[in-house]
Amino acid sequence: MTDFRTGYLYSLAPIHCGGEGDMGNILEIAREVHTNFPYIPGSSLRGSLRDEVELLDANAADVLFGKQLENNGQMGVHQAWFGDARLLWVPMRTMSFQGGTDIFTWVSCHSLLRDRALVARLPFASFPDHPVGTRAGRYLVADAQINVWQMSAEQKQAIPEDWPDSLKDSVKPTWEKNHIILPDADFQVLMEHSLWTQVRNKIQDDSNGANQAGSAEVFWTDVCLPRDTILYFSWGYRPLKNNLVTPEQHQLLMEVMEGLVQLGGQANVGRGWAQSWVVNKNFTFSQSHSELTAARV
Repeated sequence: MTDFRTGYLYSLAPIHCGGEGDMGNILEIAREVHTNFPYIPGSSLRGSLRDEVELLDANAADVLFGKQLENNGQMGVHQAWFGDARLLWVPMRTMSFQGGTDIFTWVSCHSLLRDRALVARLPFASFPDHPVGTRAGRYLVADAQINVWQMSAEQKQAIPEDWPDSLKDSVKPTWEKNHIILPDADFQVLMEHSLWTQVRNKIQDDSNGANQAGSAEVFWTDVCLPRDTILYFSWGYRPLKNNLVTPEQHQLLMEVMEGLVQLGGQANVGRGWAQSWVVNKNFTFSQSHSELTAARV
């Protein structure tokens, strides 16, 4: 039985999901191999959701996500699966627009919109080899200049967005007026300026008399997805023959997935919080156990 759905994340704080590689005191972020774009691994998303469900109902967590690894090496089989959360829209602050004041906008590119359309089964329009957006004009970003053309009605219809009630009044009106779609190559360059970084300092003391009290040295640098980033992920159910997910357990999962989730590290300093929501919340397993069993044989 096939069950394939789409969910979204809106970051309310910088998110750091650690990546591989040794870069000295720079804590890199997880990146896709084929694009080098940051992403949130499905295992991180799944683990955060499981923790929230387990706090409310441990048995439901075992049914949905499988039992935790036991001492004998056995672990349960999950029924709810989650894919990686990929970039969809990245926030960008321009240095100037039309030679005037700075503006805040969201940016995406052809391949990100195409891949989301494939996953979410949405129509996809062709985009030109130059930037298009809801507000045409000349943008200055760092030391680069971007000339943006007006987006067509067909292109606007090809990027529909579903928003949760918590963001409809606060974020959606701004997003509808301020987003830009870049060619992939331009977006690659932009990503060098859009990621959130923070230098962590180690404050010195004078216990050994070698350093001046209160002085600081660079301890490490964090690389994070900035707040206001929009990501999407695929998820769904793979029901088992026995111990099938119940409507009550499904509803519990929906309540968690329609709330706030914490992703990645540094939760103690308020990092990683995101608003999560899903498009299809229907419980689709209305068949009897015998019908499900026959479908899986």
